[in-house]
Amino acid sequence: MTISPCIGFCRLDAASGHCLGCARTAAEIAAWRDAPAAFLESVWADLPDRRARMGVGLHRLKWTRGDLMGFIAGTLEPGGGTWAFGNFGGASEFRVEPGDAGGLDRLGPTRLEARTPRASVRFDVPDQVRVLTPTAAGEDPTRAPLVMAIPRPRHVPRPGLAALGPDRDAVDPRDRDARLYDLGLVARGAAFCLRTDDPELIRGLDDCLGLEWPDLFAGMGRRIVASSPARVILGPVGRVEALGPIAAIDDEPLAPIQLAGDRDVPNGLETLDALTPCAYYFPDGTAIEGLAP
Repeated sequence: MTISPCIGFCRLDAASGHCLGCARTAAEIAAWRDAPAAFLESVWADLPDRRARMGVGLHRLKWTRGDLMGFIAGTLEPGGGTWAFGNFGGASEFRVEPGDAGGLDRLGPTRLEARTPRASVRFDVPDQVRVLTPTAAGEDPTRAPLVMAIPRPRHVPRPGLAALGPDRDAVDPRDRDARLYDLGLVARGAAFCLRTDDPELIRGLDDCLGLEWPDLFAGMGRRIVASSPARVILGPVGRVEALGPIAAIDDEPLAPIQLAGDRDVPNGLETLDALTPCAYYFPDGTAIEGLAP
């Protein structure tokens, strides 16, 4: 089955007669489900020129879930670029550097895992995922930023700090008895959590259940930085676990985790309100303003 270019924004441009979201005509949209494959392929081939004329930016790639999984596997190698899960101002990153030990584990057709000394990642990609890019006609989408997004529903944050119990889904089985705490951040496509097996930090966090993160960090910020729990982003397409110490920035205990961002995504990768952005890919050489481990 040929992938639909629809990105969830369906509004016809009166001047051109093309949809402002996918650049198809009303007739093409109506016929898409039952049209022959040759017709669908001809429409896809014409879309880049239409988008260029209309000034349409972020658009869907004609990738199946299998295409996406193959692409992801290729990025989980040294020099493969950076993945970021979370929202603008509150994200965890994963990339493989030259010399990193570990490797890629294929756990099924839609599940991949990889580890480095700094982080672990699991991709568990649902069928409804859409791959979006801002590339123009003729550009290679695999060398440009990408966004994985799903249609609603969105993640509904818990009110304040919440204890989730042992992290039974941790990438490393040795971490599955450690305690997971959801910070209750407002984010469309992810939950930002801390994971620890430090008894003192566990007692402190348990005493703060229900506190919203500014109040939590006012009292616990320095203890959190000193203990450096894993920062775990949970989302609809998997998880990233940032490991190791949290480096202080300007002597502010809150700054290393960068939780105060007020936008969901980096500039240029804004998705439509009908979609939930879940993960971002940045090839080497791409600046990732606003995303920090």
